Amino acid sequence: MRKEVHQNTANLFFKWFSLNNQRAKLLFVIAALLITLSFIFQDFLFSEINSTNFNLSEVLLFKIFWLCFVPLTYLAFFLQKKLNGISRKLFTRLILLLASVLILSFLHMLISSFIISIAGNVWYNFQFTTWQLATSKLVDYLGITILFYFLAISVAEYTHLSTIKINTLEKNNRTEKPKVITVRDGKKVVIVKTSSILWIKSDKPYIAIYTEEGKYLHNSSLRDVLKELNDANFVRIHRSTIVNVSKIDKLISRLNGDYDVVMESSQKLRLSRTYKNNLNDQLLSSST
Repeated sequence: MRKEVHQNTANLFFKWFSLNNQRAKLLFVIAALLITLSFIFQDFLFSEINSTNFNLSEVLLFKIFWLCFVPLTYLAFFLQKKLNGISRKLFTRLILLLASVLILSFLHMLISSFIISIAGNVWYNFQFTTWQLATSKLVDYLGITILFYFLAISVAEYTHLSTIKINTLEKNNRTEKPKVITVRDGKKVVIVKTSSILWIKSDKPYIAIYTEEGKYLHNSSLRDVLKELNDANFVRIHRSTIVNVSKIDKLISRLNGDYDVVMESSQKLRLSRTYKNNLNDQLLSSST
């Protein structure tokens, strides 16, 4: 019970402090818009203080640089998502993420310079080329650009890892339930701890549940009780037998493809070759 409370608390902690991916993108888009508005307001104050002309359309032209953060923020999150399926190695992933930051920064400088130069030449007859803007006018903002995309990629990666952590915690909570099952043994209703179950055999028209405390007859089927247990430790080893993997001592080959499963209580159960792979997979996953 205490362990379940701790896991639920951890789950709530990660949900509380982790950003949703969509929310994170929106946060950066709003930040880009607020930065643009703040620079426009700064230019307005400068013109008022110095009694100079404030041309809004001309100011907006050069603020295109900041507005370019809006679409490229979505591209940053898209690139991070694509990297999820490329590599899980920490060093390789770090190199790819840093490369994405540099690519985004280069694209930002190039695209914003191109738009400003084209619009300036058409509407204001400015004689600035894309290259001149990128290397002289906007290069001052290179550090800010790299920092912005570094933060965007980092937050995108953090939201991805947080989502994995939350899903893992929720999966662990699901696999640990139920802790008990209700067994109808004749006129009696018995609460049996799943951890005490050794094996379950078909005993038509019932099933026999063998536990550390004793044997119970239960009015159910092997398929239904396996669903009710909902525990990876319980594996079918024969069409008439389910076994608790954690209670197995060893396997002994019959030299014909079948095996005897020897329990910790020294009881031998037959492992059919049909179900051998299921048991092997669970034994391997339990040992890792």
